[in-house]
Amino acid sequence: MRTKWYLLGCFSSIIILILLIILGVTQIAKLSKTKIEPRVSEDSVLHMNLSGLFEDYSVITDRNFSFFPDTAHDIILKITSAKEDSRIKAIILEPQGIQADYALLNEMIDAFKDFKTSGKKVYGYITMATQKDIYLLSIADAVYMNPSASAGFILHGVGGTIDFYKDMLDKIGIEIHVIKAGDYKAAGEPFTRNSMSPEFRKNITLIYDDIYNRLLNDLSSNYGATNAQLKNVIERSNRLIINQEKGKEIKIVDDLIFFDQFLKMINTSESKLLKYDKYEPIPPKQQYNRVAVLYALGSITPTKPQFGENNINSKQVIKTLEKLERDSNIKAIVIRINSGGGSALESEIIYNKIAQVREKKPVVVSMGGVAASGGYYIATPANFIFADPYTITGSIGVFSMIPDLSKTAQKIGIKSELVGHGKYLSTFSFWDMYNEDTEQAFQAMVNDVYHEFKTRVSDARKIDYADVESIAQGQVWSAQRAKQYKLIDEIGSLTDAINKAASIASISNYSISYFPERKTFFNVFIEENLNFPMMKLLLTKNLPEYLSQPSEDFINLYEDVQQHPIQMRLEYDIKK
Repeated sequence: MRTKWYLLGCFSSIIILILLIILGVTQIAKLSKTKIEPRVSEDSVLHMNLSGLFEDYSVITDRNFSFFPDTAHDIILKITSAKEDSRIKAIILEPQGIQADYALLNEMIDAFKDFKTSGKKVYGYITMATQKDIYLLSIADAVYMNPSASAGFILHGVGGTIDFYKDMLDKIGIEIHVIKAGDYKAAGEPFTRNSMSPEFRKNITLIYDDIYNRLLNDLSSNYGATNAQLKNVIERSNRLIINQEKGKEIKIVDDLIFFDQFLKMINTSESKLLKYDKYEPIPPKQQYNRVAVLYALGSITPTKPQFGENNINSKQVIKTLEKLERDSNIKAIVIRINSGGGSALESEIIYNKIAQVREKKPVVVSMGGVAASGGYYIATPANFIFADPYTITGSIGVFSMIPDLSKTAQKIGIKSELVGHGKYLSTFSFWDMYNEDTEQAFQAMVNDVYHEFKTRVSDARKIDYADVESIAQGQVWSAQRAKQYKLIDEIGSLTDAINKAASIASISNYSISYFPERKTFFNVFIEENLNFPMMKLLLTKNLPEYLSQPSEDFINLYEDVQQHPIQMRLEYDIKK
């Protein structure tokens, strides 16, 4: 039997090696093509036809793969480089369905503002645009639109839907017990209620009101329309897609013109367009003094991030902070946080490390789209905290959830008997009835952590402990209210945070280094021990069509055999 499994292992290893060779050849060929940079001619125009999902930052430098698009960090570096690049005379901004939070778009807008200080123009063009596209386009010197009746844009307002699962869970016998500290801590509500609690509705409405008013102010300021005009379109229009004439009326659109005519109008041509994803930014001159920007993105979890994914892990963060602490060239640290929180213990570990580091070097926090709950927890020990105008923060509260499957057991005919010693032994039994002792034990722990959270905020932000409770209880806040309640120091961008860090460190000439340090695709791939699911994704993405399906079928089979050695399977995939 051992011999059979040994042979199967050898056979599998050979197949994987063959697939890796195919992958390597495919990617080397692709890299050899993409590494030949297009010639940037004089009077080039950088064409930024941005679309899809944009993350803040990624450790993977190879952005040539179709499923690794440029991050906001990459795009901003390219805009910054284009400002100083004498070969580039202007930018055409043509967003189509950007998926990013407003704080991230605000960072891009700041980069475009800086670009325009060089005297170069930013032109906007619309075929079909979303509200976030329109927000980003507000930085353009002029916005032009395709004159076709099928062109247009959407202004849908600010808000969202929240799904509730209690009825579904009731049908299958699952009950979720939520233990929380803070009347507004609503993270467990979708599993325990059929609708929002009054507290949750009140708080989330306040957030949406603040963001909506901020968006109206920004759009009216940048485009020249009044708040009343924009509100009328958003709240009363009988059209989902705003057409050309209405676009001109509310001053979002300057003129109607086809793209080829638009190029002639701005004195350029198709041959002069340089696609942004092909443009390699000019590396900035490195200075002895440096400010480090550490990105802390995603959920806070004890799990190490896999294959360039974004999460915040205490071991990884501490390792990076200790490196920055030792580096004599690093004079200050900026932590860019975009996280809705996660593990309370991980948050506390990170909090303490940041508190230690700030004793030796200035630490400034820049909040992205969200820095709430654990995301706010790890921000508090910084010397200074900036929040973007569109940041959601706060949520000083704690909760835990315990699933109760005893009713499910009754429905499907499972009976369970507990044998042994220990008051809380049933807590770890999958089917046993939930009991009050367990709830009280969890509640005590949640209360302790909540007290610790409020203490950290009180000590770090120098707010009386008694006053923290009024702004805690799980309540979330806009940046404007967070500043009012002293949860942050100032409203500003990542650039503002970098400048502040340099000021505290008393340095003027400095360069910026970004962390976690970026690596090539293959370095990450090998470090992750030839991550099997990612190999599957790569192969099915990049192999020719006639090879991708057989490869995917084999990999699926291999995964199944790994889990269940005995299979009952038809030899061929019969298609009707």
